[in-house]
Amino acid sequence: MSKSLFYQFNTALDMCFRLHFDKHSDKHNPESDNSHIIKSLSAKSNLKDFAHDFSSYIRQEYSVKLIKEITPEMCQNYITSKYESSSLQSIKAYKSSLLKISQCANKCFNIKTDFSVTIDESKIEKTETIKQYSFTNEEMQKILAAPRTCDSLNALKFAYWNGTRVNTLERLEVRHINFKDNEITIFKDKGGRTRIIEMNEDTAKLLREQIKGKNPQDKVFNIKKNSVNKYLRRRCEKLNIRTADGSKIKSGVHSIRKLYCENRERDGHSRNTIIHDIGHSEKRRHDLEMVYFESLK
Repeated sequence: MSKSLFYQFNTALDMCFRLHFDKHSDKHNPESDNSHIIKSLSAKSNLKDFAHDFSSYIRQEYSVKLIKEITPEMCQNYITSKYESSSLQSIKAYKSSLLKISQCANKCFNIKTDFSVTIDESKIEKTETIKQYSFTNEEMQKILAAPRTCDSLNALKFAYWNGTRVNTLERLEVRHINFKDNEITIFKDKGGRTRIIEMNEDTAKLLREQIKGKNPQDKVFNIKKNSVNKYLRRRCEKLNIRTADGSKIKSGVHSIRKLYCENRERDGHSRNTIIHDIGHSEKRRHDLEMVYFESLK
């Protein structure tokens, strides 16, 4: 297993996929252990999305290159890192996905991994999550009008103008920018997909300043996703931007992504177009509408 972590997980998930698996016969055979089997295309797609995020975290935090080197402590720290930005329901889904990808990896590579984690519900924000709160354009203008520029601030501007994920901000490299054609290539986006976004005038101006003196393989923004989200929350606190009930904002870049989608729809773009442009599949349109367009109802 000399390939990247995500490649390893991707291989394991593909090998454990059984589209026409007989669930009924499996129930009648208590001796069989088919816990590793993935029984639907949607389940495989969701697991690949999760594996991509998990792999990025492990690689960046621990420089681990092999699945068998991942420890329960690393998995626990990954889950804990989600407490401030995810709902309890999402955390439980992450826990379940960790178990499933470990079962697939164990079966595929004949290894013994332990991705078991515990959830401390007292530390999880229950009333507001990163995907529930939606900034207004007025709030974003105040947030982005910080007196001192920094990489986190510029990353937030990029997200506001382009609707990108926080992981994209973190991974974007100078060589991914094509000023000649006004295009930015997003490599290994959610689910490992590659896509191209059109670069507007504001983005081009920002990036030209941001990459001055940098090499092609350098990161555009010298950030980590947690630092960007923390910077956003600090700006909200300083500006006294709060929820309707007066609570502190616990949101992150995903809420800016949500505002981007709402702005695009107000400008006359169809939801199918917007969902495609932010790197999602239209197959999940109903679920995505609940996340990105709920405040427009």
